[in-house]
Amino acid sequence: MTGHSPRDDRDLDVWVQEVTEAWRLPRLRSDQVPWQQRIGRSEATGRGSWLSVARLAGTLASAAVITLIGVVLVSSLPAGSDPGAGGHSGTQDISSPSPTSDPAPLSEGSDALFSLTIQADRGRYEVDEPVEIATTLRYLGEQRATVTSSGGGLVSFSIEQLDGRVDAIAGRDADCARFDYRPGDEEPVRFQKSGSYSNDDPMADFWRSFFAEPELRLPAGEYRITASVHYGAPECGDEKSFEASIVIVVV
Repeated sequence: MTGHSPRDDRDLDVWVQEVTEAWRLPRLRSDQVPWQQRIGRSEATGRGSWLSVARLAGTLASAAVITLIGVVLVSSLPAGSDPGAGGHSGTQDISSPSPTSDPAPLSEGSDALFSLTIQADRGRYEVDEPVEIATTLRYLGEQRATVTSSGGGLVSFSIEQLDGRVDAIAGRDADCARFDYRPGDEEPVRFQKSGSYSNDDPMADFWRSFFAEPELRLPAGEYRITASVHYGAPECGDEKSFEASIVIVVV
């Protein structure tokens, strides 16, 4: 049986180690960086690369989450109106009511020689508020004409309460006055109260106050105000007449 001395065994181990290291890591020149330093750099570079990849993945995930949240918020907003080219979009305030229309009542009457218009400045008044009445008489004839009527003029006024007891019937003087007209003549007629009452009338106090006041003021109610035209031949013959009426409300 062949044996080996301890020295031979150590030499064998050294040879095996040298062969193994030479097989794993090629030998380097003296001016080259050792393999241990190269391996350390490679490990550090690998770790840095993995950290960079992880950071990039985190950044992309955060951006995706933020984008998703933005899309959800935008889609939840109400759709605005298209302002058009150069326009401005906004919310239109429609809570303010439009003004209430209160047209001024107007009426007209006519015959072959005259036309008459009557108008109030508005259709609704408050109690004891002055009522403004505008009346115009126009001559329609193509030739000059002379007519006769009451000394107070061709036009008289009456007031009738449609839902109450205030009725002032137009009164006219019995005299016969002459009035001359030319083609195109037009004249405004001032509103005048007329009528009569007796002292034993249940409304005598009201009538005294009513006729003493030059302005037209009325208690609450609905009223028809009528302008009437009466005229006759130059020799105070038979009369012709027509009228125009408006309705107002006093509250």
